[in-house]
Amino acid sequence: MRLNKKASLEMSIQAIVVIVIALTVLGLGLGFVKGTFKDISETSKGVQAKIKEQILEDLRVSGKKVSITSQVNLERGKEALENIGIVNTGLTEKTFGIKIAFIKKQNPDGTEDESPEAGNEIIFFYSSLVEKRLSPTAGDVIPITITAKSSAAGNYLYKVDVLAESTPGACVSGTVGAGCDLYDTRSFFVRVG
Repeated sequence: MRLNKKASLEMSIQAIVVIVIALTVLGLGLGFVKGTFKDISETSKGVQAKIKEQILEDLRVSGKKVSITSQVNLERGKEALENIGIVNTGLTEKTFGIKIAFIKKQNPDGTEDESPEAGNEIIFFYSSLVEKRLSPTAGDVIPITITAKSSAAGNYLYKVDVLAESTPGACVSGTVGAGCDLYDTRSFFVRVG
């Protein structure tokens, strides 16, 4: 058996060409995907900024202290991002935070359920620290993620208490007391269908 050196060299060159082409296509594909995700991320940030502007403008025009969507619609097992707008109507700088509490649930058949377990079907993810410092007439939003468990169904009524801290560390426990005032309260529904 004689080994043909020319055929062997051609196979090596072809293998190198195939590898170079494959790496080039892979690089172009990764660049395209990276660019696409960058555009999506920038669009998402732009939308969040516009939502924040709309909430703060609504607070300025209406004269309200707190703004939250009155009803959030979710599907089972899904989540939504909401924003709670706060404006400092006082004359001094204060630190603000929120506390969300379950009130009651209306089942799909119309019956009411006030057991605390019913409130566990909806999960809220937000910073429970009172840390949003606002000077007089300034406003900002606190983002919250609301998730409905796959077992959730019906209308859930919650309230959001906005706490204002005039003494540093007074609202750490989340209860109203000396240096920790209840600034405002709003109720809202989470509807899971």
